Amino acid sequence: MTANFGVSSLGRLFLILALIAAVYNIAATGAAYGVSEKKRVLFLDSAFNAALAVWGLLTAAALTLVYLFFADDFSINYVFEHSTKAQALPYKFSAFWGGQEGSLLMWAWILSTYALFVAFFWRRSKLEIVPTAVAIISVVSVFFIGLITFIANPFAHVAGAVPPDGRGLNPLLQNYWMQIHPPTLYAGYVGCTVPFSFAVAALLHRRFDNDWVGIVRRWTLIPWIVLTMGIIMGGAWAYETLGWGGYWAWDPVENASLMPWLVGTAFLHSIMIQARRGMLKAWNMTLVSLMFLLSVFGTFLTRSGVVSSIHSFAESGIGGYFLGFLALALVASFGLIIWRRDDLVSTAEFDSPISREGAFLLNNWILLGAAFAVLWGTVFPSISEAIVGQTVSVGKPYFNRVMVPLGLILLALTGVGPLMAWRRSSPRSMWKTFRMPILAALVASPLLWWLSSWQTGAGTAFCLSVFVVFAIVSEFVRGARARHSMTGESLGTGFVNLLLKNKQRYGGYIVHLGIVMMFVGITGSSAFKIEKDPITLQPGQTMQVGEYTLRFDGLLKPTDLPKDMEQQVAAGVAILRNGQPLTNSDGKPYQLLPMVDFYKPTGIMASEPRNGQDGQQARRPAIMSNLSNDLYLALTEFDAEKNTATIKAYLNPLVKWIWFSTAFFVGGTALAMWPERKRKRVASEVAAPGSASGTGSGVLGTATARPRVMAASSPRLGSTPYEERS
Repeated sequence: MTANFGVSSLGRLFLILALIAAVYNIAATGAAYGVSEKKRVLFLDSAFNAALAVWGLLTAAALTLVYLFFADDFSINYVFEHSTKAQALPYKFSAFWGGQEGSLLMWAWILSTYALFVAFFWRRSKLEIVPTAVAIISVVSVFFIGLITFIANPFAHVAGAVPPDGRGLNPLLQNYWMQIHPPTLYAGYVGCTVPFSFAVAALLHRRFDNDWVGIVRRWTLIPWIVLTMGIIMGGAWAYETLGWGGYWAWDPVENASLMPWLVGTAFLHSIMIQARRGMLKAWNMTLVSLMFLLSVFGTFLTRSGVVSSIHSFAESGIGGYFLGFLALALVASFGLIIWRRDDLVSTAEFDSPISREGAFLLNNWILLGAAFAVLWGTVFPSISEAIVGQTVSVGKPYFNRVMVPLGLILLALTGVGPLMAWRRSSPRSMWKTFRMPILAALVASPLLWWLSSWQTGAGTAFCLSVFVVFAIVSEFVRGARARHSMTGESLGTGFVNLLLKNKQRYGGYIVHLGIVMMFVGITGSSAFKIEKDPITLQPGQTMQVGEYTLRFDGLLKPTDLPKDMEQQVAAGVAILRNGQPLTNSDGKPYQLLPMVDFYKPTGIMASEPRNGQDGQQARRPAIMSNLSNDLYLALTEFDAEKNTATIKAYLNPLVKWIWFSTAFFVGGTALAMWPERKRKRVASEVAAPGSASGTGSGVLGTATARPRVMAASSPRLGSTPYEERS
């Protein structure tokens, strides 16, 4: 085929121009300070236009690469490596981020999109730190754009003659999750740059007021929730595709996404202490810097070949560049914090560890400890190999031994921390607040421990879950009743208005309910999982998995296949419970069909298998799912001549609770981020119980003080002058 040298050259030209525009944004922003006001406006306007240009040029470069995929231009090495003529259009599109060069281009494009939104935010707010934040984002952009322009060029040509076809995308990546999981995860990763840029800008401008707190909180929430969704999507993809019956394997690349999430969660709690009490300024700068540095470190792990992972890209020479950039960012960020240490002195001190500040600080230490434990378990095999020449495997036993107790403490703090008073909580008020949740957990504990088969970790997790849910739901009920008694609203109307008038506080509570749901799902699927060894069955033979009897009815070979698939082999498995076959809604017997897909060798792959496509096979498990458990079947082997199948079966309790928790995470975050309506405050306005200053709580609650009148009858007023509830 004819090579599109003009199109590919145009794509690289877009990258070069984007690099120039990013450098100009940095220079124009720097030049804006130290000149007259009139010239400053001109410089900042031109810097804004440069940020817009970076986004436009990277968008053009990305669309150029997509066009080359759709045009089957195998003169481009990246297209040759990740596409074929027979590859379906959706997978040609997702091949854009299926390899190293394209995913770096996507990274740079997402970063430019964030910069664009921040720049438009400056146009509206006119806060002086915002242009500097955009310039810091541009510094990071220069690194990534420079990398894909000169080192990992997605528009590079193949050496020699143009191949007639390509190698194609790994069959495991030809999945609908490939369309949504990587972009979502990248958006979460890349978004960690934005709060970091605001932190650096605040250090440069010496601005640490509540305006900065509100900005950095909001711009942390966005990547935090996106990263949350990306992590959960990755678990769902692994669960539905890989056939090993699980969703999290403590793989190094999985761990790389978890570490910045843990640190970001810690920051979202501690930033409230800074806004409410003027404390932990240096600590918060450290956390937001660590969040960014860990996102870069995770990218380094994925692309350097340092760790072994099914998710990582092939070993390449760009790992050193990431390591150098990481070192520079580390020195620069912590150097700035040390330089401004006198400006970061707290304006208050802790009055008591038995307070909301104390609970949030403990939460921070636990989350940081968890992040460090994950980091150590991830890099230790590589450190061991480098020092003693022998790789020491670190697997599930290490992570479970460390993370389970830390997780249980965090689960307890999810219910305790947001309901404690600021500054100091008296024993009397603590008992008044937590007596009913404690009683509920104690009443439920015999049943929960019995259901947990007296497993310590599982029983504790379920009892703590009851405690947290009861504590949070009690807050909703208490608030709705307070509104009902003071305004005459119905309980339903009072509940809705409670959410609308206290979005940040109750949005945080909803997210905490999502955390409880996730803990319940993880506990159930880990502690009570039933795994059966693979069994070879002939038609009519059965195997038992928990309460289910599985009857193998024979192999099936569907005839209606996608054009890129040679054949499918499925094992027909009927499901019986108590001797009776399960039926569909139409009364027909329910049947699970675990499959193996055989893909046609296409193009050059027919004579040169590569990219994980040797044998062209991809297994697809079959799952029967409900709220209580998942019956999970994988076809590991089969013999078409003998009509036999080897089936591995799992019974995974409560997995669906993990997926459902996403709705609480997203819904709570959306509520917490929803802008407050500007309204005149009057003395009769009803505050949330325990919300004397309108301060939010939990992961998402704001800490900005907003004086309100507290109803005298509120059950949440403290009994001493030190007990500021909100």
